[in-house]
Amino acid sequence: MANYADSRRNALQWAMTDVMSMPEFKRKEDATLKMFLANGQTLISSKERELIKIKKTDSDTVEANILIKPTTNAVTARSYTHSGNIGDSDKATISFVTRGQIFKWSKKQADRDSVFTLEQMKAKLFLGHIGLLLDTLETYYLAYLSTNKSQVSAEPSLGSWDGTNYLYRVPNGDADYFFQRTKGFMRENYYKGALQLVGNEAIIQRAERLMNQGAGNSENLAWQLSNIEPFVTTELSNDDGYLGMAYVIPKGTVGLEQWIPDLNIKGDGHPNQLGGMYYSIPCPYGTGFTYAVHEIAVGADNNGAAGETQDVDVEVEISIDTAPVKAIMTTSNASPIFKAGLVV
Repeated sequence: MANYADSRRNALQWAMTDVMSMPEFKRKEDATLKMFLANGQTLISSKERELIKIKKTDSDTVEANILIKPTTNAVTARSYTHSGNIGDSDKATISFVTRGQIFKWSKKQADRDSVFTLEQMKAKLFLGHIGLLLDTLETYYLAYLSTNKSQVSAEPSLGSWDGTNYLYRVPNGDADYFFQRTKGFMRENYYKGALQLVGNEAIIQRAERLMNQGAGNSENLAWQLSNIEPFVTTELSNDDGYLGMAYVIPKGTVGLEQWIPDLNIKGDGHPNQLGGMYYSIPCPYGTGFTYAVHEIAVGADNNGAAGETQDVDVEVEISIDTAPVKAIMTTSNASPIFKAGLVV
């Protein structure tokens, strides 16, 4: 069906309920996106965050600053003429990317006794395209984890480090202890606190079994999931020779920032006037995002597309700028993001 042409009442028809519409509007898991969003405002101070508010155009850049770890100057004896180094700071550019969706609706598309009202059609268009936008962001942020995973690691005492593909290998014989081995690996890299784990189904289903069966297992292994917050993604495929994959991140060391143009925040114009209308809407999926919306009306002949010969199309663009942020590390190729895999 195209452009609602088949939904006109040329026969006895009825519309399915929202529940019956759910399979058509199903979406993939936003695991990676949820993990980034879960950290909230942990990476950037309120003072630095004001720079994001100052950002006025797509081309403006934003930088975040951090005091860095001092270099060592060890001594083996006391001296009255000792001289050390002054501390230093570092900064990282917060790189925003724009992602959006475009679509249109016709002002007369529901005039011919359609099964659906115009408001129902518009609502589903907005909902569907925002879902597609979130799918795009999920793919982007999962790719970010891959691109920014650590290339350096301490040599693990259990399992092994793949210095070519940059991932921690858990042997198949330790499959039931995957999470404990991973926690130990992170401790050996000096990360001792809470962890977040974005894993594929093979890993998360193992976690669910351990967490929910508990004492019902031949051995209660649920204890190893303490201090690990799991997120499941359907997009992370297994590398050759692995049964399951995951990214492991110390909680609070990655996050994201969002931005939309000031004109959208304030609101301006009308679809029927020159330049169209600018406004913003909150995310209906509960992410906390606010989207920039631009609408502009154009004349159209929709006689063959569920509208009229003299019709008006409202062209719509929904967009948002987001920036992934990770903790700054001065060691070359080091990152708080690690990849781990369960070997076949």
